[in-house]
Amino acid sequence: MSASKITRIGILVTVAIVLLIWGMGYLKGKNLLKHENTYYVIYNDVNGISVSNAVLINGYHAGQVIAIEYIPDTTDKFRVSFMIDEKFKLVKGSVAQVFSQDIMGTRAIRILRGKGEGYQKDGDTLVAAVEGGLVEQVNMEIAPLKRKAESLISSLDSAIIIVREIFNKKTQEDLRNTFASIKNTIANLEKTTFTLDTIMTTEKSKLALIFSNVEAITANLKNNDEKISTIIKNFANISDSLAKADIASTLGKADSALLQFNQILAKINSGQGSIGQLVHNDTLYRNIENASYHLSRLMRDMHENPKRYVHFSVLDVGKTIYVTDPNDKKAKKKKGEAKTSDAEIEEK
Repeated sequence: MSASKITRIGILVTVAIVLLIWGMGYLKGKNLLKHENTYYVIYNDVNGISVSNAVLINGYHAGQVIAIEYIPDTTDKFRVSFMIDEKFKLVKGSVAQVFSQDIMGTRAIRILRGKGEGYQKDGDTLVAAVEGGLVEQVNMEIAPLKRKAESLISSLDSAIIIVREIFNKKTQEDLRNTFASIKNTIANLEKTTFTLDTIMTTEKSKLALIFSNVEAITANLKNNDEKISTIIKNFANISDSLAKADIASTLGKADSALLQFNQILAKINSGQGSIGQLVHNDTLYRNIENASYHLSRLMRDMHENPKRYVHFSVLDVGKTIYVTDPNDKKAKKKKGEAKTSDAEIEEK
């Protein structure tokens, strides 16, 4: 065999081995012709995830699961490795969520965009999350309805028991009596209706007169609409004036004045002050009565004996009037001195 044939056979074998390796890697999710980033995520439960399951970003098939490893030094946890095309940049804080891809329950991983700054690097571990399966979601939706149905059935049972307790023999008898009473009431209403019909027929003329009077009153009110409006307006003005007036202050002042008046009356009743002395002490009254009595006697004496109190002088231009008490000796002495002075003037 020539060297060229051996060389060609070696090249073909090498290419076949390379194609075999590439094909096996492709079947495992590795594309040797495309550069991809590898990320890891740790789950407590893989929830049906297997190798070659899809990894989606916004619904786009961006990569696939390449390995699932059990971590023996933890409490039953699994590390899932997946590869994503390097053109997809994962923001820091991105979440790898396991979810049901279709109605048949095929599981896949969905990348939820994070809220951090910067991007995840090749080999980083993402945050894990698991979305409930279809059955779990249906159960979650049905569970509240189930609880409500159970509560409703329990309420219906309680209502039926209450209805049974209410509609016992005594209650049934009471209901029969009630219906009998209603029947009697309807019969009485029929009689009353017949009586009213008779009254309406016999008193038709009086009712017509009443309606006529009512109509006249209505017409009168209509004719005096302006006057009524004026009266209402005046009442409104009075109401506004009363609203503007400081009635509360006035009532307060009146209350204060009444309080002071009550205090004054209390002092008078207790004998305090001049008025209280006048009310409770009769000394002033007796003095006034005594003075009135003496004044009355003096006026009567002046009327009966005017010469005792009036003195005329010949040389006086006017007249000198002395009003004195007849019993007053000092007054008599002064009167005598006055007469002596008049006599001396006459002698001169």
